[in-house]
Amino acid sequence: MESALVHSYDDWDSFIRGESVAGWLEEYDALAPWVAEILEIPQGPLTYLFDSTPTMSGADTGDDRVVAVWGRSVAVAAPRDSSRQAGFIPVPAKWSHIGMDRGHFVAHAAGGGMDINFFPQAQGLNRGTTERGKVWKAMEREIVTHPGTPFFVRPVYEDGTWVPTLLDYGVLVDAQLWEERFQNRDG
Repeated sequence: MESALVHSYDDWDSFIRGESVAGWLEEYDALAPWVAEILEIPQGPLTYLFDSTPTMSGADTGDDRVVAVWGRSVAVAAPRDSSRQAGFIPVPAKWSHIGMDRGHFVAHAAGGGMDINFFPQAQGLNRGTTERGKVWKAMEREIVTHPGTPFFVRPVYEDGTWVPTLLDYGVLVDAQLWEERFQNRDG
């Protein structure tokens, strides 16, 4: 994807809100199979846009899901709660598709938590075992090894599930936005 100039790290939140959020929401609304009511949920240095319309409307189909997350990475001292993560919908093949992991929009080591931060992620992407997965992991390493680094992750959905078809990832490096788009599903 094209690189954009951000004038300073201090401009990150206003850049995202001014240049990205409106477009993300417009595209999301065009693809969502319902009229979305988006919540903005702050989680420390991260901001999540979250669509809880299926649950809140009592719909028989569709999944609540993250529309975007952005913020700055933080150094994490505590280890991941692996037993809690394993208990989150315990058998991945039952909650998404075979070949999917319990991915994190924001890596635990960069300050990403559990719950809202989980999504079904292609194994090769999540584990960095494919060429594109290696790029995903390089972006994660950038935000993990440089706490305070501004970034965003935006899933793109083509149906009513919480399994993104695409993932847009952006990391601010030396006032340049490093942006990549990743396939999260086959086809």
